[in-house]
Parts: sequence; structure tokens; C-alpha cells
Amino acid sequence: MAARTILIGLGNPIMSDDAIGIRVAEEVLRLVPGLEGDLSASGGFDVLDCVIGYDRAVIIDAMVTGKFPPGTVRRVDVDPGLQTQRTVYSHGMNFLRAIEVGRVTGADIPGEILIYGIEVEDPVTIGDSMSEALAEKVGDIAGRIARDLQGGSG
Repeated sequence: MAARTILIGLGNPIMSDDAIGIRVAEEVLRLVPGLEGDLSASGGFDVLDCVIGYDRAVIIDAMVTGKFPPGTVRRVDVDPGLQTQRTVYSHGMNFLRAIEVGRVTGADIPGEILIYGIEVEDPVTIGDSMSEALAEKVGDIAGRIARDLQGGSG
């Protein structure tokens, strides 16, 4: 039986660069057959419900570190110290803690959870378009993630 993978694009489509997770996930879903998708403005504990029952979960979200140019993609395995725009959620339990709680309580949590954080400059300005420099990179970022998920070089 083939491994079931859920791709979750996080972000808010009316908060400028915060939309990057959703926009890139839409493209990755188009490029990689067999992925199931969820595009959401939710975060934290709410994401736990989305990953239960899958073998692998892939999460794409905006991040602001100030250490990398906008559009830089950082792939990480689940790590308690990781913080992207929505894996740490101000209105509930942080996603990484939720995963830990899910495992302790016997929830069917994926054995592999990957998070792709995409560096952005402005995730808080209200507006339905991303910065031009970031918007131009959506296709390239999606292609890189798609290749990585299919086992190619990123």
C-alpha cells in the first residue's frame, strides 16, 4: 500500500507575504500526483486534526528570521525549537507541542513530518497580494519542494 501524504499550506491570503504557504502548496499539489492537500489560515493545534491518519505530513509556511533573503526555503524535520508563522499559534497550543501530545495520547500521527519554512519580509500587512519579489519566486519554490518530495535534488 502506498504511503499517504498530506500537504498542508498554511497562511492567510489577505496578509501579504503570509500567503506564501498557501500559494506554494497550490502549485506543489498541481506538480506532485497523489498528494492530498489542505490549505488553511489555521495553525497550531488545529493542524493536528489534518495530519492524523497519514503516513507523512508536509507543511509549508512563511517564516521570518531576518537571517535569509525573502524566498529562501528551509526544510526541517519536526523540531521543538522550530517556529514558523503558524506552527506557533497565538490562539492555541503550538503545533509541535500538539504533535507531542498526540503521540503521547496514542493518536495516529505521521511517522514523518516535514516543514518547509519560506523566508518572508512582510507577513502582517493587510493586502491580497504578496510582495512582487516573493510572488515571482512561487513557481521556483514549488518546483524545488516538488522535486524534493519526489526524491530528486532540491
